Amino acid sequence: MIPVEEVGTDRHRVDMWTAEAAQRYNAYQPDYNWGFKGFRDIDGYVAIYLDGVWLRGPYLHNGSVPTLRDLLRQPEDRPKIFYRGYDVYDPVNVGFISQGKQAEAVGSRHDVNLPGNSNQGHLFGTDLTEPDKSALLSYLKTL
Repeated sequence: MIPVEEVGTDRHRVDMWTAEAAQRYNAYQPDYNWGFKGFRDIDGYVAIYLDGVWLRGPYLHNGSVPTLRDLLRQPEDRPKIFYRGYDVYDPVNVGFISQGKQAEAVGSRHDVNLPGNSNQGHLFGTDLTEPDKSALLSYLKTL
């Protein structure tokens, strides 16, 4: 678990996840083992495995960063408004195309200025050089 202060992200999701919500998820469909076990109220985020990360955009817990290349930018340089839901892969930026007429026609508008939509924090890798960022993205595409 990574403390929310270290991640530097929007607290909205952490704050809405209460002990009562965890208890309800743990009790959901107890006759089936669908992975609804062991939920608990913590003050942070659990890092997930990176296998297939190239296909899991948009990124962050709230889908507020459209591509991995955008995630490697400082938060103030990340897209403020984009469209989620268009399923055309962007192999250069690693994610899905999130701008343009088709993305707007198919996707839903995401505005990072709305409560719970922030793309702040997650500074890991933002200080890399551009060649190092490109090398990292090439590696992440292999997972």
